[in-house]
Parts: sequence; C-alpha cells; structure tokens
Amino acid sequence: MKKSLKFISFSSCLLCATWAQAQEPILPEIQIQGELDPIPYRAKQTAVASKLPQTVRDIPQSVSALTRAQMDDQNMVTVWDALSQITGVQAVSNDLTQGQYHARGSSLESQNDGAPSGIPLSGYQQFDLAAYERIEVLRGPAGLLQGSGSFSGTVNFVRKRAPSENQAMFTSSYGSWNNHRLEADIGAPLNEAKNIRARLVGSYQDRDYTFNRVHDRKWLVYGTLDFDLGDSTHGSVYMIHQHNTSTGFSGLPSYTDGRFLNVSRSFNPSPDFNRTEWETTDIGAELVHQFSNGWQATARVGRRDQQQFFHDSYPTTGVNPITGVIGRYARREFDNDYLQHTADVYVGGPFSFLGRNHELLIGGNYSHFQSTGRGANPNSPSSTYLNYDNVPLADPPSVPDVNVVYRTGSQNVTTQSGLYGRITLNVADPLKLIFGGRWSNYDYRSRTISPHPSPTDWAQGGQTKGEFTPYFGAVYTLNPSVNLYASYADIFVPQTQKRVDGSILAPRVGRQFEFGSKTELFDGHLSANAAIFSIRDTNRALADADNPGYFVDAGALDSHGWEVELVGKLLPNWDISGGYTNLITRWRNNGSNTGKPVSYWYPRHLYKLWTRYQFNQGVLAGASIGVGVQGASHSASGAASDTIAAREQNSYATVKLQLGYQVNKQLGVTLDINNLFDTKYYTRLGGTNTYNTYGDPLNVALTLRARY
Repeated sequence: MKKSLKFISFSSCLLCATWAQAQEPILPEIQIQGELDPIPYRAKQTAVASKLPQTVRDIPQSVSALTRAQMDDQNMVTVWDALSQITGVQAVSNDLTQGQYHARGSSLESQNDGAPSGIPLSGYQQFDLAAYERIEVLRGPAGLLQGSGSFSGTVNFVRKRAPSENQAMFTSSYGSWNNHRLEADIGAPLNEAKNIRARLVGSYQDRDYTFNRVHDRKWLVYGTLDFDLGDSTHGSVYMIHQHNTSTGFSGLPSYTDGRFLNVSRSFNPSPDFNRTEWETTDIGAELVHQFSNGWQATARVGRRDQQQFFHDSYPTTGVNPITGVIGRYARREFDNDYLQHTADVYVGGPFSFLGRNHELLIGGNYSHFQSTGRGANPNSPSSTYLNYDNVPLADPPSVPDVNVVYRTGSQNVTTQSGLYGRITLNVADPLKLIFGGRWSNYDYRSRTISPHPSPTDWAQGGQTKGEFTPYFGAVYTLNPSVNLYASYADIFVPQTQKRVDGSILAPRVGRQFEFGSKTELFDGHLSANAAIFSIRDTNRALADADNPGYFVDAGALDSHGWEVELVGKLLPNWDISGGYTNLITRWRNNGSNTGKPVSYWYPRHLYKLWTRYQFNQGVLAGASIGVGVQGASHSASGAASDTIAAREQNSYATVKLQLGYQVNKQLGVTLDINNLFDTKYYTRLGGTNTYNTYGDPLNVALTLRARY
C-alpha cells in the first residue's frame, strides 16, 4: 500500500447494553445435551424496532432475527452467509470482500447494537460473524429510529457480550479450494464477585476460490470488558479489529451484444497484479442504568475507522464476439478512508394510566461520517496512460502493470441527528396502539482535495432541518396464539436537485402500509409470520420537461408484495428456519421507465429454507442431518433492446446437505456439501464490461467445533 493502515485509538467512551442483549444466552449448550434455550433459532427478544426489548410477536412490522445457534449450526462465517438466509433479503455480489444487500426494492441500512450507522451496509466490508451474537433485520422503513435512509429496512448487528461463567469455543475447518479457517472464543469473569467480565474472540481464514488465481486472507480480533457499577448499573467497553487482503474478483464481462461469455466458472479476466486491502477498527462503550420502577437509561458511543486500498485493472467494454478482443482495460489505484462517530442516548420503560400499563421511549442519536479518497482515476483527462486497448480475452489477460500517479482527491461529510419518541398504549386487553415520531436534521457537504489539480471549498449538498417522520402501529391479540397487526412507517432521503425557481427539491419519502399476523404453533415452539406490504417512494427528482436542466419532485415508485416465515421447532429435535417473499416493483412516474420494474435484479419469488434434525436415540444417537435450500425466480441485468440482449437468469435453486456427529458433550464435527447438485447460477448479473459473477459450484467443508 501507499500508506500503512493502522489502529486508530479512541478514549473517553461511555455506553450501555440493552436489557435484551444482557439477557440473551451467550453460547447455548449443544443440542444433544439439552439447550439453555429450548428454541435456539428464535430470539427471545429483539431491539431493532424499539430500542427496548420486545418479542417479534409484539412488533407491528416484519422482523427476523438470526441467532448465534443458527449461525453455528449452518457454519456461517460472513455477513453474506447470514443475510442470504434472512427472509426477503437478496444478497448481490460486488467482489470477494463485500457485497450489496437489498429488500423490498432497495438496499438495506445498518445499525450496530441499535445505533444507526453512517457507513452504508452495501459496498463496504463488514466484520466476520465471529464478533456477533445475533443479527436482527427490520424490513420496511425504519425512519423512526434510523433517521434518513432507504425504505427497505435496516440490519442490526448485536455483538457478543462477556459471560458470567467460564466458557470457551474453538472451531477449525477445511474445505474446497484450500479453505482454512480457525476461530476461538473465550470468556470468563475476572474476579470472584463476577462483576468484571471479559471475552476475547479471534478468527483467521486463508483461502482460494473457484476462480483461477484468486486468494483471500482475513483475520479478526474482538475484545470486550463488561462490568457492573452496582446492582443496577452496567457498562461495557470493546474493540474489534479486522484486516483483509485479497486478490479481488469482480465477475466477468459479456459479449458486446449482451450475451454471457461461454467460459468455465473458474475463468478470471483480471490481471495477476489486482489486489484489494481492507482494515477496519471499531471501538466504543455502553452504559445502562435500570431503575426500580422498570425504566432504563441507556447511553452508547462508538467510532469506526475503515481504510480501503485497491490497485487493479478491469474491462471497460465487452468482448467482441467475432475477434474475442476486449476493446479496453482501465488501470487504477485508490486509497479510501472512512471515519464514523455515533452516539445514541435514550430512556424508556412502563407507566400506568387509567388503570392500565403502557410503555414510553424517548431518545436521540447522532452520526458523523467522513469519506476521503485519493487515487489515480483512468477517467481523468490527465490519466489516459492508465487505459490499455485491444486485449485478447484470456486467463490471465495480457495487461501490464503500471506505476500510477495520484491526481484525484475528494472528501465528503454526512452529519445526521435526531430526537425520537415512541409510546405503546394498552387501550384494551387485546389491543395495543403504537404512536411514534422523529425530528431529524441532515447535512451533506463535499469538496475536491489535493492531489486534485483544482481543490475546491466545501459545497453544500443535501440538507434538511426538522424533518418529521411519523409512525403508527396496532397489535390485536386474537387469541393466546395469534396476533394481528397493522402499521404505517416512512423514511426520508434529502435531495440536491433544483427547481426552476432555484429552490431545492423536498426530501424523498418512502411510505409503507403493512398488515400481517404472527402465530405461535405447537405450544409456542414454532412461529409462523405472514405480512402484506405496500410501499410508495415519492418526491423523487424528475427532469422538468418544460425547463431543461431543472427538476420537479414528481418521480415515484411502488413496491408491494407479501411474505411468510417459519422459525422454531417442528419436533423436539427438529429445528427449522425459512421464508418466502413475493415482490413486485414498478416505476410509477419516471419518464420512459414508467411502468417498468425498478430493477430487473429483483426476482418475483425469493425463498430460503434451513432445517436440521438431531438424533438422540438408537444407533444414530449423536448424529444430525441438515438440509438447506435457497432459490429465486427469473431476474435480469436490464431490459433487452434491439441491439443488446438482456443478461437473464431463469429460476434456480441451490441445495446444501450437512451431516454431523456429536462425539461427546464438548466435541462435534460436521460435513457441509454446498450446492449439492452443482447448479450453475449467478450471484450478480452485471453490465457488458464486468460484474457477471458465477455462484460457487459444488464444494465441501469439514468443520470441527469444541465447547468447554
């Protein structure tokens, strides 16, 4: 790298863990011995929708939670693994180090322990799953607690906490393409009173891929110190650091007429000198005080430093189908620095009014995100030397490396803050009404910096003050097993385009109506959730037909559909997690695109299933079998034209088979056979130049897991 990546120190942090996180079991006992949690795939409570702990059944919106037990059972190691299993979430590959995550027609936002993140979820590398206890996903607008963002929803990453008893877990795995992984997780109280506790987690992975000449190495260290300042006040300080070096791979070009290349799934059109490096550090603290009347006060601050470096070359055109030549490769190099500060403070709890118990939440949060980039851009007029023309399609291509000169630099800053409140009223024995609102401030500025030949002053971008985001919900308990619900939620995105009178367009607003039911079956061991949703994203910038160069806030899109989800146990030893989504997106008013899909990426049908059975008796005692299915209906990279064919993918499904054996209480082993039937499919449909990316063919992994 041009510069060394380094730890960024941070001090004077206070924050607090929510009651739900403190009560969540840290590492469930192995199933064959009897678990601490009798329903390991279902989180007892979540905080993504309300800050205060709630069961999924009491939330009038679609919420899914992926527990540590399910991550371990499926041997998940990345955010891609985790979100690919969540109902309604579509994972779209970028390169080997990061991807995109969408739901209900747009990309998802993210939170860390409930605090909204200024760093986007899509396009930025995320931490290894070894650091997390649970992942919660709220689908639909999350503006009440999130602030500005997409209407699709938000993902809350809940980190592991220090345990009150000694525990240790060690994992080792080896799989296809020299895929080595080691993981250790050790926690214990540090004194006899157990009011100071620590946990240390580490992971290391070194692997090749199915793609030729590709290698990736990543390690993570996470440490947390949890402590009690008396019986009612609890705190935590933590740090997570991750480093990743990768060859990088961003998919295949297509032929210039739009057709897919006729090459093997291992083909790699990237030069040998391509490389990517990420380094990410999170530090933060929490403080929570529980009052005797059931209320709690929470404070949380955090900082994330992320650096990205890449030096690579990629095709800028497709492949001539007659000559087999790519018209041009571009070479580039960039150093990017991303810095985020967050703070979140809230109080909440029960209160009595007119003889009934209700609940109130009041809080505020703040985020500051700064992005700084410097590099050599092949699109710059002064950097034409970075282009290399007429390259025959080959693996590897004959593109020489080049010494670059940095001639571009940019910086942007996004600052958000807001005050929010939420009240839950028990108006009758079966009926709860939820009312909420948020007042948000948003400010975006950008400038060019050295080594750009013409640095500029800060330019004002999107800005809004006092934007109000309302929320309404109702939950009706039909009987002890069934809750019915309805909700209205929205979220906003500031815009920078101007009307003909010089004024800035109003913020976009994504509004959703959702109706559904949440049912408990088999004496509460299985949750069956169903939802119908309708989203309209309004005020989008649309070119002013009467005044070229200006805009009107008349653009709009619709996204609607329905979902079903099953989570829990079918039998005492039979766990299941699965979901189905039916989604339709259409441009409601967007010029020539009106009536067309918002993105051809989004399949109409998306389904996921994972189920695992543990044998406890007979000759198979200790054995387990797991089956996973993930699939989608037709999708494409765009609409076909008279001259260019659309890159399309028909319906497909992949199947995973897992065979396991619990040797004793401490030791278990699993064999995962991924893509059992060697289905040929794409994890992304791209342009004619790149991002047409094959999914992994048939592969296997053997995992040994020990718990003490």
